[in-house]
Amino acid sequence: MPAKIVTVAAAKGGVGKTTLAYELAAALGAVLVDLDWDAGGATRMWGYAPERYVRAPLLDALERGPAGLPPRPRRRPHQPRLVPAHPDLSASRIDPELVAECLSAWAQAWDAGHVVVDTHPGANALTDGAIQVADLLVIPVVLGAREMEALAASVADLAEFRLLLVPTMVPPVPPRRFVERLEALAGSEVAVAPPISEHRWIRRRLRRAALVLQPNPGVRVKAAAAEFRAVARAVEEICA
Repeated sequence: MPAKIVTVAAAKGGVGKTTLAYELAAALGAVLVDLDWDAGGATRMWGYAPERYVRAPLLDALERGPAGLPPRPRRRPHQPRLVPAHPDLSASRIDPELVAECLSAWAQAWDAGHVVVDTHPGANALTDGAIQVADLLVIPVVLGAREMEALAASVADLAEFRLLLVPTMVPPVPPRRFVERLEALAGSEVAVAPPISEHRWIRRRLRRAALVLQPNPGVRVKAAAAEFRAVARAVEEICA
C-alpha cells in the first residue's frame, strides 16, 4: 500500500507549522519532505546546512520528474527521516502538477507508511502541489484574532480537501470566543485534533532529537511528546 501523504500548511507563519510537521513525521515513522526554503525551517532544525553541499537533492529530484530517481531521505537517530530543503527552491519555476506527481511517485518508492510534507507559508507553486496530492491536509491553528481570520479563508478555499485542524500554542485558559469560532469553522465536516499546549521552552530548545523520540525525556518533554503523539494518532485514524 502506498504511503499516505500528509501535508502541513498554513496561510501565515509563526503558528507552529514546522514543529508540528517535524514531530508528526517522527511520531508516524514518516519521511519528512521539507518544501520550506527559509532558514528557520525543518532542514536546519534537523541539522542539515544546504550551503555545505554542491547539490540540492530535492530540487534535482523535482527537475528529474516523477520517472526519475527519488531523493534519498537522510537518517539520524531520534530524528525523522528528512529530504532537506534548499534556498534555491524559492526561485524554482516548477509547476504544482509536477510537484504533486513527484510526491506521489516518491511515496510509492519509499519504505514508509506516511510522507509528511512541510510547506512554505502562504501561496506558492510548491505548496500548491503538496496540497493537491495530500491524502490529508493538516492546518495548525493559533487561537488569535488574525489567525482565525486566516483560518476562515483557508477552510473556505480548501473545502474540497480532507482537513485536520490542530490547535497549537494553546494557553492554559484558551479564549472562549476563539474556541467557539474554531468549532463553528470546523462544523461537522472538518476534523479537529487534540490541542498542543503553549510550550514556550520549545523555541529555546537546542536538541535536534524530536520530542517524541528523545531518549530519557524529562517531565515537560514527556508532556509535550504525548500531545504530539495524540495528533499523530488522529492523523492515522483519518488516513486509515
